[in-house]
Amino acid sequence: METVRWRRIAQDWDVARVALQLYTIRRECERDLEDALRRVGPQGYDGVELFDLHGHDAAEVRAWLDEAQLVAAGRHARLEALEEELPALGAELAVLGTDRVAISWIDPDLLSDPGPIVERIGAAARAARDIGLRLGFHNHWSELRRLDDGGTFLDALRELPADLLWLELDLGWIWQAGADPLDELRRTAGRCPLVHAKDYASREGRDDVPVGDGVVGYDRLVPAAVEAGAEWLVVEEDEVGDDPFGAVERSLHSVRRMLGGS
Repeated sequence: METVRWRRIAQDWDVARVALQLYTIRRECERDLEDALRRVGPQGYDGVELFDLHGHDAAEVRAWLDEAQLVAAGRHARLEALEEELPALGAELAVLGTDRVAISWIDPDLLSDPGPIVERIGAAARAARDIGLRLGFHNHWSELRRLDDGGTFLDALRELPADLLWLELDLGWIWQAGADPLDELRRTAGRCPLVHAKDYASREGRDDVPVGDGVVGYDRLVPAAVEAGAEWLVVEEDEVGDDPFGAVERSLHSVRRMLGGS
């Protein structure tokens, strides 16, 4: 009943919702995606962010999502897929029930000269908009490195219109890069509808832990993300250890507490 109550609050009162990036439990999804979704739903997640359908038809995945009372908050895709397979991707997203897709990864070696990549991303965003999709960009650590002009690749992306490209800030990677996640949230306010929450025990080892168990500081970052306009807080943990579902449930409870839900 608590899960249903919180979901109703999130829907009716415009509270930021919580999703799980399924990359976190990628091995479980690869083995049995239907079972993985059935286990995530009852934990209380409002939705999931997809990165792969693991060979399943989009209609089949949508049925599993509906059964688990989960919605698709968005999907990750490579820039090359957006450039080469956009119509098929658009059709898939329509079935899944979302119009948000985020570029998942750019080779760090290409970021030192941002102009050509930013141009490609802008072109992909316009093509996506033409078929009714909203394109975003998900950062890692490399997008926070200082370039020759003193700015970063994220700064270069901010030069694109906010209504063309949204930014999916990964607060954990920003912290790992030595930048200030709070500052990046403030500078990206109004164009970060999805925000990733990823926590670490330390900066040295990139040792992932459930959100709230580490030192990134989500007690201040979760409220700041909501203030910056986040509609979804997306839990992600690159390595979850021997108890993946226990880890993601622990993260969910922490984020709910920080949102003031429970």
